[in-house]
Amino acid sequence: MSTKLDPRVVRTKAMFEEALLGLMEEKDYQKISVREISERSTLNRATFYLHYYDKDELLQQMLDEALNDIRQSVQVKDIEFKYDSDNPHPIFIRLFNKMIEQNRFYKIMLVQEKVPYFTEAVREIIETLVERATQYMLDDRIEFKVPVEMSIAYITSAYLGVIIWWLKNDMPYTPAHMAKQLTRLSTVGPWAENPYL
Repeated sequence: MSTKLDPRVVRTKAMFEEALLGLMEEKDYQKISVREISERSTLNRATFYLHYYDKDELLQQMLDEALNDIRQSVQVKDIEFKYDSDNPHPIFIRLFNKMIEQNRFYKIMLVQEKVPYFTEAVREIIETLVERATQYMLDDRIEFKVPVEMSIAYITSAYLGVIIWWLKNDMPYTPAHMAKQLTRLSTVGPWAENPYL
C-alpha cells in the first residue's frame, strides 16, 4: 500500500510552513498565533487544525524534517573518507547543498537563532560527524597532540561557525568551494604554508 501523500496535502502543508517562516522573520515565535499563520497562508484556521494540533506541532514537524535531512546528508560511507586536502569532501558538499535548498529556513533557524534547540541539534549532528572522522584517524594510528575530546569540540564549533557565517553572508561561495575550504581547514589549516613549522 502506497504511503505517498496527496499532492494537495503536501501543498497545503507547504503553505503553512512558508507562512510560519515568514512570520518568524518578523517577530518572536511566541507572539505568533494560529490566526496569523492561517491569514498569511491564505488558508483558514479549520484547514490548519485538520493538519496540526497547534503551531508547536507545525514547527516541530519542520524541525524534525530538516534535522532528518541533515542526518542523511552527513552519513559517512567508508569509501568517502580520505586524507585529501585538495578535494572537497562529499559529505560537506551534500551538507551545503542541503542548506542552499532550504536557505531561508536555515537563515531563520541558525543565523537568527529563532529556535535555540535547533542550533544545538545541528551542533550535535556535526559533533557526531567529527567523532566518526576522529575514530577513523585513531584507527589509522594517527596521533593527536591535544586531547581528542578537545579536538572534537574545537572542530565541531568551527564547522558550525563557518556554516552560520556562510548563511549570514548570503552564501557567497558554492557548496563545492565551501566544502573544499572546510576540508582544507580540517587537514592542513588555513595557510598556504604552515608558519609554525
